[in-house]
Amino acid sequence: MSALKTMLQYGGGGGTVAVDSMVVYHTSVDNMENGGCCCLWTVPTGVTWFAVEMWGGGGGGAGNCCCFFGIPGGAGSYARKIINTVAGQQYRFCAGGSTTCANTNTGCPGYPSYAYGVTEAANVICASAGKVGCNYCWGPIGNSYMGCSAYECGSWCGGFGICGMSGAFKGTAFCSGTAWNWAPQAPFTGDFFRPARDACSGYCCGCGQQGYAYWPGSGGGTASSHNSYCGCGAAGAGGLIIVEWHVAS
Repeated sequence: MSALKTMLQYGGGGGTVAVDSMVVYHTSVDNMENGGCCCLWTVPTGVTWFAVEMWGGGGGGAGNCCCFFGIPGGAGSYARKIINTVAGQQYRFCAGGSTTCANTNTGCPGYPSYAYGVTEAANVICASAGKVGCNYCWGPIGNSYMGCSAYECGSWCGGFGICGMSGAFKGTAFCSGTAWNWAPQAPFTGDFFRPARDACSGYCCGCGQQGYAYWPGSGGGTASSHNSYCGCGAAGAGGLIIVEWHVAS
C-alpha cells in the first residue's frame, strides 16, 4: 500500500513523500482471546527510516455475582516513533490480543503491543496494555472503590505517547438508576469513554447486552446486576500497529 504523506507528519520541514505501509492486528476484533498478531519484517533495500504507530490491548471487565456494579477494564496506551535503520535489519511487530470474558471479581489484564529490534536485541517502541476491571460487591468511598486498586495511567516507550486510562464509575451500593460505569477508549480512537448499562435496569453480561469493547485498545465493561445472578464482564479489545516507510530513489 502506498500513499503520500507530508514530511510534517514525520517531523520534517515540509513537502510530501511517498510511503508504503502495513498494519499488524488480529482480524477477529470481536472475538475474545484472539491471540493478537506478530509479524517479522525485514527492512527493504533503499529504506533508511520507518515510522511506527501503535495501541496496546484493552483490559477486560470484571464479572458480577451481586446486586452491584464495578469499574471497567482500562484502555491500552498509545505510542509512536520514527526509527532510523538500514536495509536487511529485522523487526518483530506484535499487536496485543483481546482478553477473555472474566466471571471473577477482577477482569483480565490486557496484552501490550511492541516492536522488537532483532539487531538491537531490545524493544524499540512499546504501548502498555489496559488494567483489569474490578468488582468486589462492596460500596464506593469517595472517588475510590473498596477492595479495588486505584490503578494509575498506563505506560509507553518511544518518541511520543499517551497513556491509557482506567475505567470510571458512579453510583451507590444500592441498585440506583444513577449507577453507571464507563469503559475507556484508547487515545485517538474516538470518544473517550463509552457508558455501560446502569445497575437498576437488570443484569448486564458484558459480552452480550453491553457489547464488545471498541477496537483498538478499548477496555471491556464490567458486568452489573440488580440481583445475585453471576455473569461475566466484556473482553478488552486487541491492539493495533501501523508501520510506514519511504524507499529512497
